[in-house]
Amino acid sequence: MIKTRFGLGGLSFVLLALTACGAQVDASSDGSAVGEQTQALTTAETVLGFESPQVWSVSSGTTVSSSVHSQGSAALSVTPNGFAQLTSVPLSTLAGATSTLSLDVQPSGPLSWGQVQLFVNAPSRGLYTAFAGQASLQGLPANTFSRLDFALPANVQQALAGSYSDLSFTIGVGVPQGSVVLDNLRFAGQTSPDCAAGSAYTLTISGADGIDPATVEGIRCTFYEVYPELAAAYNPAAQVTVPLTFVPEGPNMPPAWASGGALFINKGHIMRNPLDWDVIVHEGMHIVQAGYTGTVPGWIIEGTADFVRDKYGLTNAENHWSIPTGYEYGHHYTAGYGEAAAFFKWIDAHYRVGQPSVTQALDDILRAGSYSEAQTWVSLTGSSLLQLWNSYSGGLAPAPATQGITVYESDNFGGRGVMLDRGTYPLIELRARGIQNDWISSLSVPAGYTVTAYTDDGFQGSQLVYTSSVSSLGAQNDQFSSIVVQ
Repeated sequence: MIKTRFGLGGLSFVLLALTACGAQVDASSDGSAVGEQTQALTTAETVLGFESPQVWSVSSGTTVSSSVHSQGSAALSVTPNGFAQLTSVPLSTLAGATSTLSLDVQPSGPLSWGQVQLFVNAPSRGLYTAFAGQASLQGLPANTFSRLDFALPANVQQALAGSYSDLSFTIGVGVPQGSVVLDNLRFAGQTSPDCAAGSAYTLTISGADGIDPATVEGIRCTFYEVYPELAAAYNPAAQVTVPLTFVPEGPNMPPAWASGGALFINKGHIMRNPLDWDVIVHEGMHIVQAGYTGTVPGWIIEGTADFVRDKYGLTNAENHWSIPTGYEYGHHYTAGYGEAAAFFKWIDAHYRVGQPSVTQALDDILRAGSYSEAQTWVSLTGSSLLQLWNSYSGGLAPAPATQGITVYESDNFGGRGVMLDRGTYPLIELRARGIQNDWISSLSVPAGYTVTAYTDDGFQGSQLVYTSSVSSLGAQNDQFSSIVVQ
């Protein structure tokens, strides 16, 4: 799989990796990719996209690859120590040359002065470090990409209109302190195909007024790149036309959700988090998951959606989003989302090497309506779910109680139940056993036991005492955060 990145600095979203390379993916019946072509970027794409430090030499200072970029998958961070010149490896004839070269630049801090100079070299065309222009960095916003334009002299334009194999660019960077990130050297006026061009899927968008167009475009293009991959891997018959509505923020509104074959994004959330484009990967997976029957655990649904966001997402790093890297005490797979996604990732690494992901296998089982906690995990891994969780935690996860009271997530002792032996259970201990905050709705209390439940963590807040079973906690449903069992 080739991951494409979309520019952060405006609406010029360049599909270097997928569109330019023409990668083709066919899906087999089990959702795995067959005949997948992973094509390397051309030298020109690597140079002009600053995808590798190895294609640029530097006269002084240092250069390192930067994960912060305006297109492609990387950029080049330059610390010039005053002034540095970078020179590219030679390139062959470039198509689409225009009268202006543009460059994206991001200073690491505010600059009282600074400049970027551009030179073009092509000895076979009579160009020997030909000066193409200079642009000031003074006053440019820090940690934000700005576009610099260089109007090419007539002799340079004429030379680049011919054929050559010895073209190189030299970029001079001078700043008083800090570093500068460079990306996306291109001829102004070049256009890329729209990210929806040729797609078998359609995303319809409404309610986007007031949102930065670059954010809307990033979400849209993320859908068109990732949704087809999710459909190929999990459900080739997934919904073809998907409506997306940006909804004005309301009380207790989640960041985004899927319902009735449609996607919804909280406008307040996305305006506060304009790089959270991959929210559409998580929610789009819920559209792909349509068609499950029988027992469908919610933690698997949400865990799978975060699993695919981690695997297929395009801007997770830029949005500072990630799943856990391993077991953390107080977390439990039944919470779904990142906790379950990390668990799935560990299962794949230890039990599913060379096989489709456990999330793909679970997807098939849920579509067939044949999920069984007692049988499914043994069938997929050779171990029970409890054994897998204990191994994943390195033996740190609490062992299930075999006697005591039982708390339930629903009224009338319905939904999932968790047994608790005598002891004190602050919120971290409840969560470690799969009991989330404000989760309990009914209690089974055997004779001789006393339960003291508190509305706040740390045995604080209002408290209620129960000495017998309660089929509904009524006004106290989903209110408790810590418990003492005696």
